[in-house]
Amino acid sequence: MLTCRQMTEMATDRSEGYLGTAEREGFDRHLEGCDGCRAYVRQLEVTAQALRRLPDPEISDALNDALMAQFVAVRASAGAPARVSPWPVLGSVVVVGLLLAFARNRSESPGDWMVGAALAVAALAVAAMAGRFAVGVVVAAVSAAVAAALFAGGHGPLAADHGVVCLSIELAAAALVAGAAWIGARGASPQAVRRSLAAGAVAGALAADAALQITCGANDAMAHLLTFHAAGVLLVAAAALLALARPIGAGSTG
Repeated sequence: MLTCRQMTEMATDRSEGYLGTAEREGFDRHLEGCDGCRAYVRQLEVTAQALRRLPDPEISDALNDALMAQFVAVRASAGAPARVSPWPVLGSVVVVGLLLAFARNRSESPGDWMVGAALAVAALAVAAMAGRFAVGVVVAAVSAAVAAALFAGGHGPLAADHGVVCLSIELAAAALVAGAAWIGARGASPQAVRRSLAAGAVAGALAADAALQITCGANDAMAHLLTFHAAGVLLVAAAALLALARPIGAGSTG
């Protein structure tokens, strides 16, 4: 025997003829002995009859054209691939190349070169994502820097004097690649420009981290790598996220 709750769930299907023979017979048997369900079904029937009497909605041609144009614009915006600029990638390559070329000492450890190469690949990947920069890209970049420090670092001094230099190099590299990203993003929307700048800055810091893994004199000390190398990438990433979170036009006057 059907319950009243089951009846309310099946009422619409019964009125539209979607119930099977056995279900329909059970439904009708319940109606014969339940005043509440009969009233509920009758109310549904009256509502359906009233709706059928309503005239079809009228939409003017102008409104229809405007709605369709808006729909097409939204679809085009959602489906359009983000523009990929080579400038952030080129800037990251230049950063790594310059730091390696002008370094006084370069590590001869295969491990350092392996970690540096991995960080360089990560930097290029972030640079290539400049047109669709997102929080996930920031997390991946910072994770790469921290993982490199944990993998390559060992016991050793903090080397604060080296650390200031390393941090300065990462910040300068972030500014350089962000500038390259800006060149490639000119003419795009304000939000796209900001995404490119943010991604370029993070890619530049990560590219500098890659080169420093090979050229820094304290690259075997985990304390130094975490405090200055990874922290530099984290600092730039935090600034990039803050810039992206700031509303467009904030701070303008007039």
